Amino acid sequence: MSKQRRRTYLIKTGLQLRYMGIIISTMLLVAFGVGWTIYHTSWSQIANTQDLTIDKLAGIFDAVNTTLVRWIFVFVFAIAILSIFVSHKIAGPVYRLEETTRVIASGDLTCKIHLRHGDELQDLQEAFNKMSESLCRMVAKDREIIDKLIATGERLRETIEKKNLDQKAVEAINSDLYSVIEELRMITSDFKIDENDTSFSATVEETDSEQIA
Repeated sequence: MSKQRRRTYLIKTGLQLRYMGIIISTMLLVAFGVGWTIYHTSWSQIANTQDLTIDKLAGIFDAVNTTLVRWIFVFVFAIAILSIFVSHKIAGPVYRLEETTRVIASGDLTCKIHLRHGDELQDLQEAFNKMSESLCRMVAKDREIIDKLIATGERLRETIEKKNLDQKAVEAINSDLYSVIEELRMITSDFKIDENDTSFSATVEETDSEQIA
């Protein structure tokens, strides 16, 4: 299977440009801080030092290195704190998405994602909730069809128990049964599945075997 090469890199333009701006702004702030530190601790002292000698220059450079090391720790700490708050706007929604997906996978289709104001992935929240609502409608329709099948089966059983089969009644029940089956087929025809995936059928067979046992 050949790998698909990515051609479009700006897929979510607003989101990507926003975080690009945050990264560039952080880099510029760090560069400005380092530049200001070097100027304040070296060039200003060099310019204001008379009779500049090698020993004095070495002392100035030692002071610059000491100051830079201190400020580097400050920059790293500040960037770490900032990255936690910035990444939380994505990590939080992703965590909620994972938890909601687990709940829906367990069978609770009423569960929805509710992100906080200011969180990223709001579009994903709307799409996910619409998917959940669509699944709820499909399951409700399936249950309605199952009720119709049960009712048709009861009618068929009652007709058979009478032992005096009315041909028109049997044909009517048969027509209703095929109508319900066709309705069920139309609902499931919109789904795309992997015909070669046998994991689901194997799971169903195991479940049936357990129920029989």
